[in-house]
Amino acid sequence: MGVSTTITHAILTIAAVIMASLFVVGVISQLNTVMNTINIAIKTRSDTYRTSISIIYAYYDDSQNKIYIYIKNTGEIPYSDLNKSIDIFIVDANNTVDYYNLYSELQAGNANLTEYDKQDNILKPRETAEIVLTAKKTYAKPIEIRITFSNGYTASYVTG
Repeated sequence: MGVSTTITHAILTIAAVIMASLFVVGVISQLNTVMNTINIAIKTRSDTYRTSISIIYAYYDDSQNKIYIYIKNTGEIPYSDLNKSIDIFIVDANNTVDYYNLYSELQAGNANLTEYDKQDNILKPRETAEIVLTAKKTYAKPIEIRITFSNGYTASYVTG
C-alpha cells in the first residue's frame, strides 16, 4: 500500500502542477490583452493632447459669399485627416448656426482646400492650409467660425 500511495501522490502533484501552469498561462495571456488595450488607449489620448491646430486668420467676404479660413498645425504631430471628418460651424450675429462638413463640401465643389506645403492631405507640424468655403447663405457680421477635427480637437475664431 505504501508504493501505490506514493504513486498516487506523484500523479496528483503532476496534475496539480499542470493545472496551475495552464491557469497561469491563461491569466498572463488575458493580462497581456488588457495591457495592450490600455497602451493603445493611452497612445490615442496622448496624440489627442499633442494635437494643436489653430485658426490663425479667417474672414467672411460677403460680396462673394465665401469664408476664408487659414489653419496652422501648432502641435507636435501631423494631422492626417485633413480633408475628411472636419466639421465647421458658423454662428452669425443673429445666433443662427450652420453646419458644414468639409469632406461633403469638397465633394460638392462648395469648398477648396489648399496646403501651403506639399499637397498630401496631411497637415504637418508648422504647416498652414487655407480652406475657402462657399457659404450657404448671407451671414450678419461678426461671425464665429468653429472647426472640430476628427480627434475631437476644436478651434474657433471670430471675424470682424
